Amino acid sequence: MVRLSLFAGVVAAWLVVLHAGASGAERRQLDAETLRAGLRTTTIEENGFIDRVLALVDEGRLPAGVVYRVFLWARQKPKNKFQYFRRAMIILAARRGIRL
Repeated sequence: MVRLSLFAGVVAAWLVVLHAGASGAERRQLDAETLRAGLRTTTIEENGFIDRVLALVDEGRLPAGVVYRVFLWARQKPKNKFQYFRRAMIILAARRGIRL
């Protein structure tokens, strides 16, 4: 429980940085293969989550800049990169009223 609270606090600290808009370069970096390779996904469920997030970006419901910055942040983690990405995206999407 303490680890989850600590993780949520770290994610909350990044929220201010993550709310900037996406440049064209950031959007071009957001393709499924790049995210899968960078986050080292291994299951069909993980790949499906990435597809869902990218579909929300394409629909305009999630800003590409937020997804890109979370991706960069999660990719720097030594282990469990996808889990950091997933948890942060769930929290940020929930704040926009989107359930992932």
